[in-house]
Formats: sequence, structure tokens, C-alpha cells
Amino acid sequence: MPKCENCGVLWTWAQTVCRLCTLGEGMKCPSCREEQFVTMESRKKTSLFVFAAPLLMFISVAFGINPFASLALFLASFLIILGIYPFVIELTDERGPMW
Repeated sequence: MPKCENCGVLWTWAQTVCRLCTLGEGMKCPSCREEQFVTMESRKKTSLFVFAAPLLMFISVAFGINPFASLALFLASFLIILGIYPFVIELTDERGPMW
């Protein structure tokens, strides 16, 4: 789970997911309200999650999987990624380069 660089509070899974669903670069710490940013290294790790959906669609088309089974596979992978994502990100109090 991410930890605030300013106050050291460990964020919960729900707090992390709620803050990830907001628009903008930074996320406010639930404890000290200071702006926190995802580290560059963390962004590189989580960028691999973006390729999950197109890969699943390609596999479904290539192997002729039933559309309902394909949708179920897509939703299951989405939930797994959503469950894992907060454990992978790390925070910093400095705004860094995008890559």
C-alpha cells in the first residue's frame, strides 16, 4: 500500500482506489491533505496493466472464444488488476517527469 511521504500514514486499499479514480496528476493524502504523486518507477511498473485489455481481446478473437466468456474474462482481469494496483504504486511528495 502507498505511504504518504509527508506524514508517513499508510493508505488503505479503498482510499487508494478512490484517489486513483480522480482526474489530475496528484492525490491528496487522507490524513495531512498534502499533494502526493505516483513515482516514475511505479508508473513504469503499472503501465504494463494497460496492455491487459487489448491482449485479452486479441486472445478472444484469435481462439474464437464465446463473446460472453470473453466478457467474463475481461471483467475478471479488470477486478484482479484493480485489486493489485494499490499494492504496486509508490508515492512521493515531488512532482516528477511523466517518464
